[in-house]
Amino acid sequence: MRIQFCGADRTVTGSCHLIEVNGLRILLDCGMYQGHRETAARLNGWLPYDPARFDAVILSHGHLDHCGKLPVLLRAGYQGPIYCTPATHGVARIVLTDSAEIQQENAEYLNRRGRAPGDEPVTALYTAADIPPLLRLFKHVPYGQRHDLGRGVAFTFYDAGHILGSAYIVLEWSEGGAARKLCFTADIGRYDTPILRDPHPLPGPVDVLITESTYGNARHAPISQVGPDILDAVNYAIANRSRLLVPAFAVGRTQTILWYLQKFIADKSMPRIPIFVDSPMGVQVTHVHDDHPGEYDEQTTAMAGGRELFDATGVTFAVTGDDSRKINHTAGPCVIIASSPTCEFGRILHHLKLSVEREKDLVLFTGFIPHGTLGRRLQEGQKRVRILDRWYDVRCQTRTVHGLSAHADSEEMLRFLKPTLNPQTTAYVVHGEEPQSETFAAKLIAAGVGRAHVPAMESSALHFAAPPVKDVSPSTIKGEM
Repeated sequence: MRIQFCGADRTVTGSCHLIEVNGLRILLDCGMYQGHRETAARLNGWLPYDPARFDAVILSHGHLDHCGKLPVLLRAGYQGPIYCTPATHGVARIVLTDSAEIQQENAEYLNRRGRAPGDEPVTALYTAADIPPLLRLFKHVPYGQRHDLGRGVAFTFYDAGHILGSAYIVLEWSEGGAARKLCFTADIGRYDTPILRDPHPLPGPVDVLITESTYGNARHAPISQVGPDILDAVNYAIANRSRLLVPAFAVGRTQTILWYLQKFIADKSMPRIPIFVDSPMGVQVTHVHDDHPGEYDEQTTAMAGGRELFDATGVTFAVTGDDSRKINHTAGPCVIIASSPTCEFGRILHHLKLSVEREKDLVLFTGFIPHGTLGRRLQEGQKRVRILDRWYDVRCQTRTVHGLSAHADSEEMLRFLKPTLNPQTTAYVVHGEEPQSETFAAKLIAAGVGRAHVPAMESSALHFAAPPVKDVSPSTIKGEM
């Protein structure tokens, strides 16, 4: 069995791993790299050799950094099955359609404004026309159902608790007369979070582990503090008759904020006030949640009471530009959830233009914001910022709610991986910036795994039936690949 590491290696984006086993070529995820434009263009146009000959893609979930390069795979000739859970199909359809529109818009803009005379035209990675034929390749596999890929190879999806439909993958095969198992964690969610069930317990030890390490050297704030922090922000807006702006991811974070607001209304912690979701993608993903109530945890199932989950909030879903503009006629108190969390693009910018110079309006950030972004500048308390085409004096209030990450932290990951923390396990630590991955690899060694490596992009590892290849792990991590 051979693994080729093709993305999210020593970085947190572009998840992609090629497994060659018993004559099959199986791709685990095919995600888009998100980062510097030139690096992104190079990595997003690259695929492992001869993708038309791949036998299957197993997709863990619908985030862009896990599914966003699937149309590139299609354009390269791939026509095989793409296995995913039913809910992941719904989320991925929305995410990929939005991504295709962005690819087209960016190419058109760069050709119109950013191309020097004589330069080759910029072409989109893919367009909206690529999405319907791609979606026809999607094949649904429910959680817990073992699916045979042929040649003695099978896989099972288990609930990862990360976003709606997310799964970790256990791959099984026989090699050298012995039964073998590989676990690909993809992204593992936190425990005790709203809406979704906790990550399904790992069924048992595995021989090979490919694990995320997004927060491999970090601890999150307790989940128990999230609700009180959000409620305090809502009460501030009510007391001051002001607008509460929540820049949020369209997938996952928007629905979590709505869940808390519905809970507060249900238990009479807050009165009904206008609540808006101003994100076309956020609106669509919210409706996908309504299509999959079987994904909910017990508390959320009871809260929904057989209705659509967010009926009780009286929320207004803004889809069109006119819907969005009408929101600004509501002075407050109100809650406006809009994309994006970095405040670099999306409809949140138009609401910020109105609120940033109002002393009583409040911007509530829901986690870490990357350096160099408008959101980070507001979060850090800069007194003057540029929004779209002009500068503004920052007079509004800002707060941050910690603990809302959809990724498990290092201790939660060790809790999840406990059944395979033994000397027989070889771990490959991916989907983390290098310091996070290296630290988590060391933690795995300390917890009992036999070997842990931090693979480099485009490196390979051979197992069981072949001699080891060159070790690409940091010198502090023992073992050879």
